[in-house]
Formats: sequence, structure tokens, C-alpha cells
Amino acid sequence: MYISKDNYIIQEIRKQTQGEFKPSKNMITRWFNILNEEIFNNIIHPFHDIEIKRKQGCHAEHIPFEDGYGTIYAMLSINKKFNDKNEFLYTLAHEMIHQWQWMQLGRTSHGNSFWKWKNKLAQFEIPLGESI
Repeated sequence: MYISKDNYIIQEIRKQTQGEFKPSKNMITRWFNILNEEIFNNIIHPFHDIEIKRKQGCHAEHIPFEDGYGTIYAMLSINKKFNDKNEFLYTLAHEMIHQWQWMQLGRTSHGNSFWKWKNKLAQFEIPLGESI
């Protein structure tokens, strides 16, 4: 599938914004919705909660939960600042894959089900890596 160079996500990635980027819950939700529609065909459920705080050793964390009735949901814990907006977008896309895994497979990993999204993200000029 060809993605037009005029696609909103590609245009944002190409802006190469310089300087520190501090996400807000509104910004995270906005970009979650954009990425969910454009990349994941709206199949990913939103995070139950979003926590923005200083992270050490990683940019974000997908925290899965299951209640006593078998209902699954997850929280996103994300760094309060990034080197730039692109680093934030790459991180959010990475964590959205973990949300997809949790919803579809009941587990998360950096295995085959994670890497199956690499080509799809590349169409939007979003690199996929394990160490986000």
C-alpha cells in the first residue's frame, strides 16, 4: 500500500522539530487517535490511564492489567520530556503495538507479533525498535 507524502503523519515526522518536547495527556490522546486511525485501522482500545512522569532507562512503559472478571486494560506510563516530537511519536507507536498485543494476544513482547508492524510503520517513516 502506498502512503502519500502529503499524509499528516509523514508531514509531522518530516518537520524534524528541534528541541525538547513535553507531551500532555491531550497531546498523547490526540496522537493516539491519529496513529490508531491511520496505522492500526482503529482497532486499538485507548489506554485506561496515562501517567506522565520522569522515566529512567526507557521512554515509556505499557502496563497491562486484568481484573478478576477477565477484563483486560492497560496504562501508559510515559516520560515527561523527549528530545523532540519525533522521539515522542516513535515511542507512542511502539507502546501502541504493545497495547495491540495485549488486546489481541493477552501478552506483550518484542517477538514476531511486535516486529510484524515494522513495515507498516515504515510506510509512515516511523522506525521500530526495541529500546524505546
